[in-house]
Amino acid sequence: MTIVGIDLGTTHSAIGVFEGERVRLFPNPLGDVLTPSAIAIDGKRRGLIVGRTAKDVLAVHPEQGAARFKIDMGRATRYRVGERELDAIELSAHVLDALRADAERALGTPVTRCVITVPAYFDDAQRAATRRAAEIAGFAVERILNEPTAAAIAYGLHKRADESLFGVVDLGGGTFDVCVMELFEGVLQVKGVAGESRLGGEDFTDALAGLLARKAGVAPPAPGTLAAALLTKRAELTKRALARWTTTEVTLAGEITGGAPARFDISVDEADAIWAPLIDRLHAPMRAALRGAGVEREALADVILVGGATRMPCVQRAIAEAFGRPPIHHADPDLLVAEGAAIQAAMLANDAAVGDLVVTDVASHSLGVDSSREVGGRMVDGYFVPVIHRNTTIPCSRWESFATLENNQKHVLFRVYEGESRRAKDNRQIGELRVEDLPRGPAPKEVRVRFTYDANGMLEVEALVPETKQVVTKVFTREGGELVGAALEAARARLRALRADPLERPRYRDLLARANLLWAEADPAARGELSLAIDACEAAAADHQPQAIDRAFAALEALCVRIDRGVRW
Repeated sequence: MTIVGIDLGTTHSAIGVFEGERVRLFPNPLGDVLTPSAIAIDGKRRGLIVGRTAKDVLAVHPEQGAARFKIDMGRATRYRVGERELDAIELSAHVLDALRADAERALGTPVTRCVITVPAYFDDAQRAATRRAAEIAGFAVERILNEPTAAAIAYGLHKRADESLFGVVDLGGGTFDVCVMELFEGVLQVKGVAGESRLGGEDFTDALAGLLARKAGVAPPAPGTLAAALLTKRAELTKRALARWTTTEVTLAGEITGGAPARFDISVDEADAIWAPLIDRLHAPMRAALRGAGVEREALADVILVGGATRMPCVQRAIAEAFGRPPIHHADPDLLVAEGAAIQAAMLANDAAVGDLVVTDVASHSLGVDSSREVGGRMVDGYFVPVIHRNTTIPCSRWESFATLENNQKHVLFRVYEGESRRAKDNRQIGELRVEDLPRGPAPKEVRVRFTYDANGMLEVEALVPETKQVVTKVFTREGGELVGAALEAARARLRALRADPLERPRYRDLLARANLLWAEADPAARGELSLAIDACEAAAADHQPQAIDRAFAALEALCVRIDRGVRW
C-alpha cells in the first residue's frame, strides 16, 4: 500500500509520493500543490472549508475561521471557528483530511499511511499533537521526520560521492530550524539541531504591518477584525515586493485607516530596520546548531535554505554572515520538505529507486530527572540531571547513577523531564517513576537509571537497585502518558532491541573473536591498529548508537581483511 509524504506547514501544506525516480505532489481541487493551512466556515452550509477558499474567507471575515494554528500544537489554545471552538490538533486534522482526499483522488486508491514532518525543534508534546492530528484524519503515521532532514533528502545530498558536512536553515511561516548534517558512506546523520518553534515569516509580516499602520498615521487594528486581516494581507504583499525591489508603493484601504485610503512609499531600509530584532533572533540558533554538532562553520560544505521566508534578502544576508558563505537557493523552497517526506516514505516502503540511504536523527531536547546537590554546605533539590542530552543520536540507551540521601531511606521518586533548563521546574515534566523497598542501611545507596529512547518517541525509564537487583520500569509516550496492556508490551519489545548488547550479536561477536585472534598473531604495528579499532567498536556498543556501531565494525572488518592477507601462517 502507498505511503505518502506530508508537509504540515504553518502557512501551507503539501502531500506527495515518490514514483519512478521523482516526487509527485498532488494538487488540490484548485490545481495547486500548496494548500493554505487555513480553516473557515462555509457561510451557506455551515460546514468547514479548507485551503485557499478558507484563506479568502478569513481575509474578509476573520472571525469565521483560523490559520497559523500550527504554532499552538501541543498547547491548550482553542480557536473560534464560527460557533465552534477547536484546538490546533482538530484544525490540523481537517487540513490533513483534505490532503488525504487530494491524494486519493489522484491515485484512485485509499491512502492511510504517511510520513509527516515537524520542525526539528518541536518538543515531544508538539510531535505527539501532530501524530494525533494525522490519526484523526485517518492516517497511520509510519514516521515523524524533522523538516530540515526532509529538505536535505530532497536536495539530493545523499547522491554526493564524498563525505561532507552541510547546514540546513529552515525558516517557514511560523517556525525556525537549523540543522547540521553529515554525509558518510550512505548515512545522512543529523549532528546538531537548534531553533525556535514560534519564529517565522509571519512574524516578519506582523512587524511590517505595524510599520505600515504607523506610516499611515493610524493605530494598529485590533486582532480578529476585518481591518487587521486586510492590513496583514497588504503587509504580506509588501514583504514580497521588497524581496524584488528596493522601494514599493503601498495603498491602505479605508477599511484599515478608518477614513480615506492612505498612499505612501516604503523602502527596504525601513523594513530591515523594523525586522532587525527578528533577524537578531536567528543568530543564536545558528550558533547553537554548530556548537551542538561540535564543528566550526568553515567545516560546512554548503548551507541550504528551506522555507518561503528564506526568500527575504535580509534573512539571506543574516544566514550568509552567520555561516561565512552564501547559502544555496532552491527554485521553490516551499516544496522541499514535502518532497523529502515523500522520498523518506519510499525508503520505508523499500523502494529500490531511492537507494540505500540511511537517515538518522537526534534528540531535539534533553531528557532527564530531578535530583539534589550540595550547595553552600546543604542539600538543595530541584536540579535537572540529563540522562540523554540534546543532539544525541537516536535511537539510544543511556545509564546514569544516583544515590539516596538519608540512612534507611525507603524509597526514591524520579520525576522525568524534557528541556534545557538547569532547574527541573523550568522544564516540561513527562512523568515519574517510584522505586520502593530500598535496602536498609546507611546512605548512600546506589540507584541506577537507564533511559531508552527510540525514533518514534517511546521513552522507557528503568531504575535498577544494584544491591538487591530490583528493577522498576515505565514506558512513556510522547504525550507523557504511560502505556498499559498490549500497547505496553509491544513498546517494550521494540525497546528491548535497543537495550540489547550489540556485542552479543553473532556477526559482531565473531568479528571480535577474529580480531583478537589476529592480534595474537600480528606484528606490533598491526596490533596497535587492531587495538584502536576494537576499542572503537566497544565504545560504540556501549553508547548504543546503531550507525556508530555499524561504522566501527565495518572499519574493523576492513582492517581484519587487510591484516589477514599479510599474516603468514
